[in-house]
Amino acid sequence: MIEHFSHGYTTLPVAFLVSMTGSALGLLLAKHARRHAQASRRALWLLLAAFAIGGTGIWVMHFVAMLGFTVRDARILYDPWTTALSALIAVAVVACGLFAIGLGRYSPLKLAVAGTLTGIGVAAMHYTGMAAVSADVALTYRLEYVIASVVVAIAAATTALWLSWRLQRASAMWLAAAVMALAVNLMHYTGMLGVRTAGDSDEPLHGVDAVDLVFPMATLTAIVLLFLVFTVVMVPTDEELRADEHLSSLQRRTTDRPVAGRKPPRY
Repeated sequence: MIEHFSHGYTTLPVAFLVSMTGSALGLLLAKHARRHAQASRRALWLLLAAFAIGGTGIWVMHFVAMLGFTVRDARILYDPWTTALSALIAVAVVACGLFAIGLGRYSPLKLAVAGTLTGIGVAAMHYTGMAAVSADVALTYRLEYVIASVVVAIAAATTALWLSWRLQRASAMWLAAAVMALAVNLMHYTGMLGVRTAGDSDEPLHGVDAVDLVFPMATLTAIVLLFLVFTVVMVPTDEELRADEHLSSLQRRTTDRPVAGRKPPRY
């Protein structure tokens, strides 16, 4: 019997909060990208946003949710290298989508194409992560659930890309991050509901227990999150930039104003 919440329903809110945090950071970083007209500066911010959305908002959510996945009376291991590959896929496909929508002129057609390709990539990340699973029972997938998960992934990716390039207010970004996290979780569990067991597996077990991956994954995630949070906090807001510009303008006017009673020099 397959269980998706073997440790209780704790993994569900934890996965949602992790995904929401990563999505919110990604939206804030994408907002900073919109400030820059220079393509190289904008691409750098979009790359950081890809790590936040793809790495934390999507892949870490997938990993946390998989901690609750078990098959009764079966042993499940994970191949570390395939698991790492799924993380790279998540960051790469989100980066491609953000670059497509964030560099050059925006258009609905570009959004649709970028959202579709990114969504397919997110689904590929999910099933690459599932390919890392090694069990002593054979696991199969029902086609209708696979198709449904891909459709949800495309919708989630398109929504994420649209929000990343449209939202301005921070309060709206947190609401948007919650919507994105809900969509990512829906995609994951839609795909997982299609998993079925099909007798004993003929392939030998290989890999490590999921618990053995928790510490390195948590450490790396914490480092990335701290770096991204530090980056977001240290960058001045639009209001601060306008205030600095206004102060500089006042200082220039004061400096350029002639002193009363003093004649300007003749040349």
